[in-house]
Amino acid sequence: MNKAKLKDILRIQTYSYNQWRMFAYIVRECKAKGYDIFVWDGNIYVTKGDASKYPCIVAHMDSVHEIREDLHPLEINGNITGFNRVTMKQSGIGGDDKVGVFIALECLDKFDNAKAVFFRDEEVGCVGSEDAYMDFFEDCKFVLQCDRKGNSDFIVNASGTELSSKEFRNAIKPIISSYGYSFANGMMTDVMTLKDNGLKVSCANISCGYYNPHTDNEFVNVDDVENCLNLVFSLFKDIKDEYPHTRTITPKTSYKYPYAAKKFINSYGWGGYEDYSDFHDPLKTETREDEIIGKKHCVDCWNITDNLSKDGYCNACYNWHSGKHEVWF
Repeated sequence: MNKAKLKDILRIQTYSYNQWRMFAYIVRECKAKGYDIFVWDGNIYVTKGDASKYPCIVAHMDSVHEIREDLHPLEINGNITGFNRVTMKQSGIGGDDKVGVFIALECLDKFDNAKAVFFRDEEVGCVGSEDAYMDFFEDCKFVLQCDRKGNSDFIVNASGTELSSKEFRNAIKPIISSYGYSFANGMMTDVMTLKDNGLKVSCANISCGYYNPHTDNEFVNVDDVENCLNLVFSLFKDIKDEYPHTRTITPKTSYKYPYAAKKFINSYGWGGYEDYSDFHDPLKTETREDEIIGKKHCVDCWNITDNLSKDGYCNACYNWHSGKHEVWF
């Protein structure tokens, strides 16, 4: 396992409505390796390879920890926690869901054919996944997410929402058992929202080695991250078939905060750039307010441009909404 890369990702400060640093890191990584990537309503969709059916993994880019003066990953006895060298205090490392981001990027690197999605603003009510572009999942065999504390839960039911079929569970049970995992019930996260949106294949959420989430005492266990990573690698490699699964959609109260996605971008968004090589190093923490003042950006993909339609779309997104459907980088 590439522990240095894990630490680099854990070092990136990211917060709901303020996740441009993580967004920039992911886009840079994927563009540099030639993956197909497009942005839909602030979410990053990545495809590698050319297959009729893909394994797919998702993660979310935000954390609950506010941007601070400093965030340093400090490793002690195989556990990585956050330490603020300015205040000299322990600080939340954001393993929820930076570990998920790390595992998703590692899957893209390892496999010739894979898909991944990086959602925005999960921590404030799965805002990104609620607005997911569902056509992206039409050629997926299954969808995994690593966004669960601990090291042994394989979530197949989230807040009463069934995530997977019996056939899928039967097929994977020997694999997950060999890594110390067992089926469990969990809480709301992006795969649950995808299922509510009508996802047609089986999905699951997996414990990935972070502990004490949403607190300053949060830490990540390196061995547990590696075990989860190897489990996901095994599922990507060994599960050859598609496992269809749908659920009956029933009305439910939205968990969204009262910010419309296309409105908060102007107040909270990072101000997307046409050329992502223009970003500052996302591992540093300097602000970018001076760089986005006076700029205009598309209400859908967030790319900065002075050439916007009257509805606020850039040329690519205007073509998409007009039926041409291409917003590819």
